[in-house]
Amino acid sequence: MPRHAPFHAFRQKGEIIMTQSDSFDVLVIGGGPGGTPAAFALAMAGKKVLLAEAGKGLGGTCLFEGCIPSKIYRETAARRHEAARNPGFGLETDGQPPEVNWQKVIARRDKILQMRSQGALMRARAMPTLEVVFGKARLDGPRKAVIETAQGAREITFGKAILATGSAPNHLPIPGADLPGVLDSNSLIHIDHIPRSLTFIGGGPIGVEMAQIFSMLGAKTTILEAAPRILNPVDATLAALLTDQLRQDGIDVRTGVRVQGIRRENGGLVTTIEENGDAVEIASETVAIVAGRHPAIDGLGLETTAVQHDRHGVKTDAFLETDEPGIYATGDLAGAPMFAHWATAQARAVAMHILGRPAPYPRPEHNTAVIFSWPELGMAGLTEEAARERGMDVAVAEYDYKIDARAQISHDGLGRLRLVYRTDDKVVVGVHALVEGAAELMGEAALIVKNGLTLPQLAMAIHPHPTLAEAFGLAVAQALASGKTG
Repeated sequence: MPRHAPFHAFRQKGEIIMTQSDSFDVLVIGGGPGGTPAAFALAMAGKKVLLAEAGKGLGGTCLFEGCIPSKIYRETAARRHEAARNPGFGLETDGQPPEVNWQKVIARRDKILQMRSQGALMRARAMPTLEVVFGKARLDGPRKAVIETAQGAREITFGKAILATGSAPNHLPIPGADLPGVLDSNSLIHIDHIPRSLTFIGGGPIGVEMAQIFSMLGAKTTILEAAPRILNPVDATLAALLTDQLRQDGIDVRTGVRVQGIRRENGGLVTTIEENGDAVEIASETVAIVAGRHPAIDGLGLETTAVQHDRHGVKTDAFLETDEPGIYATGDLAGAPMFAHWATAQARAVAMHILGRPAPYPRPEHNTAVIFSWPELGMAGLTEEAARERGMDVAVAEYDYKIDARAQISHDGLGRLRLVYRTDDKVVVGVHALVEGAAELMGEAALIVKNGLTLPQLAMAIHPHPTLAEAFGLAVAQALASGKTG
């Protein structure tokens, strides 16, 4: 039966639809970064694969509600922000930043998302052993699943399965959290206008990025964080520098506060917090609750299998296999760290494992990440604090970008590079950078950390001038010259 032939039988909605080709080598539930790469790798190796996606297209949360649309918004915000800095570059303007046509921004967003999702689907359809089904899949036993599609329920069997359903926004038990105008991170991405003012509950990566984006777009923004500082557990030194920058840019950052409730008043919203023992009210047009995400476990049918889970995610072993042999979990579903590139690395490793071609599984101490603030904050490997918690004797080689040629040219002197290294063998275990352009430094940082390069080895590398990457060699040279390398 051809892969795209019609079903053998169609029945009433909700009834099982049986076909002649409903047995697969591998079922992949979730068409995002934790599922699609595995499905592609397995299909290219000749495995018969079914990829089930509950959303409107391949790409997952990262593409439709996360990293891609938020960076599209950041690009517009950053260009507006840059225009405001024109006089510093000798460009004469009227001193006013350009107006933002938000509908054109949304149209650009939708065009990019559609292009990327359709591109992935076209690749999938070019693979003869891969079938993509849009519908919500649930397990119905260790080797069976049911997929609810627009045509009805389809029952399949499989040899192995990869669960990659991603995550969903956390819902905090705050009085008034369900009021109109109170958004979560998903609905914030789909906002149809730029509010005059926004209050962000949560000072993690999502809160910081989105508060700064809307601030640069002209909105008055506030960040409320319960912890003593934002962006924990990001490098504390860089988080403090970024906090200062946020406040200098007019963002009201409040840490160590507890949100007591949200109410409607005078057509807007008022958020009441407890700060230093006092009740403080913050008025804004919109409130965004962006206090992290949790694994999307509901409705997966795990109770029909031996798969175990808790609020942190599906439990797996070192090979990402669950307590049900042959069923694996990747990405956000398997818990922190929740990054698209981390999910992709896991997906590829699991695919190689299933194919009998063991590949190294990603290790958290080698992970990289970027917070797309202004300036960007990039990290690879361990922070100084995390390394010490692991019992390592470490020191830090630093470089201040205010003396950097490339940063001065681009008028981006705020920033710092911090190389965390073991004092005994001088192996670099962490690279952390705060500077506009830090995202592009993380490729080299990943290689440094993954391969355990030492300070003397970094000192021998020749970096082009003038670039931000020169800071790697300059930070090491200063540390070696000072004799303060442990």
